[in-house]
Amino acid sequence: MAELKYFIKNGNQYVMKREYGFSVMIAVAMAALAFVGIYIKETAMFWIFGILAVMCFASIWSKQVMIDMDKKEIIMKIGFIGKLINIPLQDFQNFELIRIKHYFITTNTSLNLNYLKDGKEKEAMIAQGFTTRAMQNLANEIDEILASNEHS
Repeated sequence: MAELKYFIKNGNQYVMKREYGFSVMIAVAMAALAFVGIYIKETAMFWIFGILAVMCFASIWSKQVMIDMDKKEIIMKIGFIGKLINIPLQDFQNFELIRIKHYFITTNTSLNLNYLKDGKEKEAMIAQGFTTRAMQNLANEIDEILASNEHS
């Protein structure tokens, strides 16, 4: 297997590195709006966007995506309030890449993982960013991890 760009190998576990680009940009925008609230003397705007900025920064450090090949499952926690999701590898269906464009400008792309739970199809977001190439490379790396450990 080639050098991992998005994951850190820890024994038989692969932990996804934190992504700072898209999330930090949103958090900084919220903080900037909070400071605009101070500048225009709108305390409600300051408190609302200030609290949202703190929650955005906290969600960056609480995000967790781990592939555990010993337990044969993917463990995910996305967001500040999100709960821990354990997805057995046999329930994994496919990846879904979603790109949102406004007036020919891509504003967001996200990589989702589709899986079955109790006979129903569910999805969980793995990552989001600006380019489809980065999300496709992430999906390819996860595929490589799963394929390389399938025969061991």
